[in-house]
Amino acid sequence: MNHDKDARLIGMLRRVVRDCGKLYATSAKLMVRRYPTEIEGLPQRFAELMDDLHRGLIIKIYVTIVRADDRWTAPEKRVAAAIIEHLWDQKLTGNDLREAATGLFEQADALDWESLVAPFVRYKPLVGSKAQVETVVLRLANLVAKCDGQTMPEEQMALHALQKEIDAALHPATPEKTLAPLTRGKHATAADREQQHAESESRSKHDADQTEAMSETDRTKRLAAAIKELDELIGLDQVKRQVKSYTNFLKLQNERREKGLSTMPISLHMAFVGNPGTGKTTVARIIGQILGAMGTLKTGHVVETDRSGLVAEYAGQTATKTNELCDSAMGGVLFIDEAYSLIDSSGDDAYGREAIQALLKRMEDDRDQVAVILAGYSDEMKNLIQSNPGLSSRINTNIEFGDYDPADLGRIFEMMCRQNDYELPAAARHRLLLGFHHLYQKRDRHFGNGRLVRNAFEDSVRRLADRIAGVLELSEELLTQLTVRDISVPGISDDELDRMRNAPHKLRMQCKGCARRIRVQPESLGVMVRCGKCNEVQSADWALVSET
Repeated sequence: MNHDKDARLIGMLRRVVRDCGKLYATSAKLMVRRYPTEIEGLPQRFAELMDDLHRGLIIKIYVTIVRADDRWTAPEKRVAAAIIEHLWDQKLTGNDLREAATGLFEQADALDWESLVAPFVRYKPLVGSKAQVETVVLRLANLVAKCDGQTMPEEQMALHALQKEIDAALHPATPEKTLAPLTRGKHATAADREQQHAESESRSKHDADQTEAMSETDRTKRLAAAIKELDELIGLDQVKRQVKSYTNFLKLQNERREKGLSTMPISLHMAFVGNPGTGKTTVARIIGQILGAMGTLKTGHVVETDRSGLVAEYAGQTATKTNELCDSAMGGVLFIDEAYSLIDSSGDDAYGREAIQALLKRMEDDRDQVAVILAGYSDEMKNLIQSNPGLSSRINTNIEFGDYDPADLGRIFEMMCRQNDYELPAAARHRLLLGFHHLYQKRDRHFGNGRLVRNAFEDSVRRLADRIAGVLELSEELLTQLTVRDISVPGISDDELDRMRNAPHKLRMQCKGCARRIRVQPESLGVMVRCGKCNEVQSADWALVSET
């Protein structure tokens, strides 16, 4: 490999390992700042754990690929030196490098994929970053495999095996296995468990101290950050208006209370209705941040659950289980997904009734200390609330989450591309948009929305990885550009997508200047266009499809 190519590859490798470190660091910061009560152990130690895990992930990837062909070439040594410099800020050569690399190989044997990516499986606020983790892993693995200008058959096999292993680790068949204690080693020792138990007991006091110490300036910043996060959500215009109106009402009540004026009673309990993948959990977390920032609730943390978290296996134990869950949500939000499953059409579900009765009591007794959000399909949620006068009297706020249209689905896909450093050229956008339009037109109550987009993105990245697996010389473009043939839309074959592209159709978007609907050519998707009527220049990022 010549010097220029070597330098270019090392440069790409440095960016990838930096991206890995940044991903784990920002995820740690998110959990500590926004969801400290969900972290096992003391929150301030979580950042240290995530730093250890990111280092371990890089080591595991490097060793897995290098070991495949039982050789350690000069380019692979230079990659090792770059990794060591990133991990420990040491520039090593010769025997020092060999000795350090030997240590890497030994460390890799003590690491497993499941532990290294466990936080992204285990903690719901981080689940949306799984695709970023997979992207980092596949890019780094490909760069290591191609660093010496040739890919041995053994390395190709290792790449495919690694891709399957990381996919299985991020999407386990039995997610409950990821609930084993997170530690820096492969197995938790008795001392680890005792330490984690002591840390978890001290966490509540820590959170209380942090909340009490929050100044008015901190509260204002936290509220502004929550509203900003709400505004940045794609689509959901009606939801945003309702949440902001609710926030304004709370502000008014706070201001009147401070001036000694009478206030209206506030019900913090809500119902979120809509199909899966429409952002209900995300908005619940934002509302928790708003309530915590305004001092309406002590912390604003969110505890997420469903029927299984409320209902016990044996008669008489459900009330206890429900109360324990409510205790964990005190000072924050209890978000119950698929809440309608607590009742059945026959009305004979004694366990579900027991859970609802225990929940109703806590919703009344602790109405100023916890917000309960019930979520699920529209019709089923309406039946649930109407069937129980206690629920209908306690839930005054109902927010409906509509399905994302094809253009918003495309924007969500594009956001995932930006987060993972992928480019989406016009032809790929066009193919994706046609697929989303087709599925949207035939959608039912099980339409996947955001989950559909996430699956499409992850499948497309896997296709790209397969496409470049046999390419010896990797470039930035090869690593980052999703081509037409990479694009995968779940439930639609490549032949069907080809037929959609060739069938008569038009793309239109609304002009931001004159609100006129203007025609967009497929090759203009993702670039700037000018309105022929008002001359407004704007990005034709996505469009709506009309069939002719």
